[in-house]
Amino acid sequence: MYGVERARPSHRLLYLLFALGLFEVAGLFFFESYRYYQISREVARLEQENEALWAKVRDLRAELAHANDPAELEALARRLGLVKKDEVLYVRKSH
Repeated sequence: MYGVERARPSHRLLYLLFALGLFEVAGLFFFESYRYYQISREVARLEQENEALWAKVRDLRAELAHANDPAELEALARRLGLVKKDEVLYVRKSH
C-alpha cells in the first residue's frame, strides 16, 4: 500500500465533455433567440400588412354599397349622357 502509487483517474475527458455541452447549449440558446427575433419581425410585418388589407376591404365594401345605391347609379348614368326610356335628351352646342 505504501510502496504502490495509485493511478488517479483523469477527469479531463469529463471536463471536456461538460465544456462542449455548455458550448452547445449556449449556441442553441443564441440560435433560437435569433430565430425568435426573425419570426417576431415577420409576424409584425404580416400583422401590419393584414391591417392594410382589411382597411382596403372596408373601403371596397363601402364603395360597393355606394355603387349599388339607385340614386348614385342614376347620377352616374346622367353624367355619361344616358337618359331614361321616356325622356328626351337636349344637346346644347357651344359656340
